[in-house]
Amino acid sequence: MKKFLVLMLSLILFVSSFGAKKLYVGTNAEFKPYEYLEGDKIVGFDIELMEAMGKEMGYEIKWNNMTFDGLLPALQMGKIDAVIAGMSPTAERKKAVDFSKPYLNFQTGHSVIVRVNETSVVKKEDLNGKTAGVQLGTKQEELAKALGANIVRYDSFTGALLALKQSKIDAVVLDEQASAKYLKTMPEVKVADTIYDEDPGESIAVKKGNKKLIEELNSAFDKVVENGTYAKILEKYFPEKVSK
Repeated sequence: MKKFLVLMLSLILFVSSFGAKKLYVGTNAEFKPYEYLEGDKIVGFDIELMEAMGKEMGYEIKWNNMTFDGLLPALQMGKIDAVIAGMSPTAERKKAVDFSKPYLNFQTGHSVIVRVNETSVVKKEDLNGKTAGVQLGTKQEELAKALGANIVRYDSFTGALLALKQSKIDAVVLDEQASAKYLKTMPEVKVADTIYDEDPGESIAVKKGNKKLIEELNSAFDKVVENGTYAKILEKYFPEKVSK
């Protein structure tokens, strides 16, 4: 009898696991504290928030770590269901995909990074006519271009920083939250200035026309805000923003 009960319990757990709804979510785990790797595990603000929202929606989140510029194409081709990667819902991106309501909406800074002995770039306006390295497909590409920089695109921002150290480019434009962590280990470079985004906000991207998932995401976000989960995650990763 005991063996039978154990067998039935195992069968129930197997069926429950097999039948659980899954949401395939893409990210680019290179932007601490938004999403980054600790060993083989993807962690960060976006990750914990998406997991909490997944529980509210009844989904098991299945993560796909890929290059930033590959996220939206993967979404359009149906390889993933959603993207959360500190992504701003720009007008250009809205032509290709739909977005949830913003889940972060404080003013975002983007660091202009140069070599420590650089004298030709001391403020963001000095990017005009200079070569600026950016990660392909990011908001920083748009901001640097608007300042007149000659854009050099890299698959990762670490590649851009390496090119800067090797004097192949004049500057790198990178999210200030991400850059702050990495610059502590790079004494060869410094922050010359900061570009502030006039239209801040990060949202979750879904395939064009997927209104049902947008509604689910928005509802789940409201719930994690109401039950205090959002505030706890925000305090963990952005304590300076909470204190302000």
